[in-house]
Amino acid sequence: MTHRATQYKNRAGRHRLGMWCAAGLLVLLAGCSLTLAYRYADSIILWQVDHYFDLTSEQRHDLALRLTPLLARHRHEAIPQYEASLVQIRQRLEQGLTSQDVDWVYATYDQLRADLFNRLVADGGVFLASVDPSQVRTLEEALQKDHDNATRLVQAPAPERLKKRAHATIDWLEDWLGSLSKDQQAQIREWSLALPDTRQVRVAYREQRQQELLALLHQPRTADRIAKELRAMLVYPDQTSPQAYQDADRQMRAAVKTMALAIDQRLSADQRHHAVTKLQQLIDQLHDLQAE
Repeated sequence: MTHRATQYKNRAGRHRLGMWCAAGLLVLLAGCSLTLAYRYADSIILWQVDHYFDLTSEQRHDLALRLTPLLARHRHEAIPQYEASLVQIRQRLEQGLTSQDVDWVYATYDQLRADLFNRLVADGGVFLASVDPSQVRTLEEALQKDHDNATRLVQAPAPERLKKRAHATIDWLEDWLGSLSKDQQAQIREWSLALPDTRQVRVAYREQRQQELLALLHQPRTADRIAKELRAMLVYPDQTSPQAYQDADRQMRAAVKTMALAIDQRLSADQRHHAVTKLQQLIDQLHDLQAE
């Protein structure tokens, strides 16, 4: 594997999500080069799953065989949907965002996310039905380490956490919009600091889902049963997530929507052009990826 691919793999590894299908989401949607992601997606996913389960050679072989057609179908069926969605986002951004535009972005994200997980649950169920008790313990230990790390971050003083979030928001916006003026930075920092602090609720929700998965793996199970449970957790999370999490998610989305519209109204022509150009570059990558 090339040095660049190794760097990508290491970056992906820092975002461990606890199950191989979630790792698939990370691989397919994260990173600056979608072509690179797809080129090494099977290796990255296998590496991630091995971290959590310590795969046997038979499991590794079976997963490799399943990943090839799964990734091919995703490339030719889902990537065109991503491209079409980004074209719409680019057009809406060019004209200036409206409240309806942000609602559409949220709905489109939810739809594409559900589609991706729905593609993964069947093969995920087959794999998880094959894990033995020692592998379940390996998963349990890895998830506990992840939870301990997340808990330590949550336990940091709220002002410190919110300040880091504001700084990261400004960095992300400057990547997409180009240089921000001092006034823009100050205003965005203020808006970001005022966003709901949902980190504790999200960590608790992730830990709940992890425990549900572990409880499932400690019981007699079939591939179909596991796929059904994964679909409930990942494809239809609103039907099974706690009310506190749903409330926190709605509050955050509403606050981010207000902030996004306010930022959009203050963009210069150069900043809007910068964002549109970045989107077009991503659209071009997705278009080229379909032709490979």
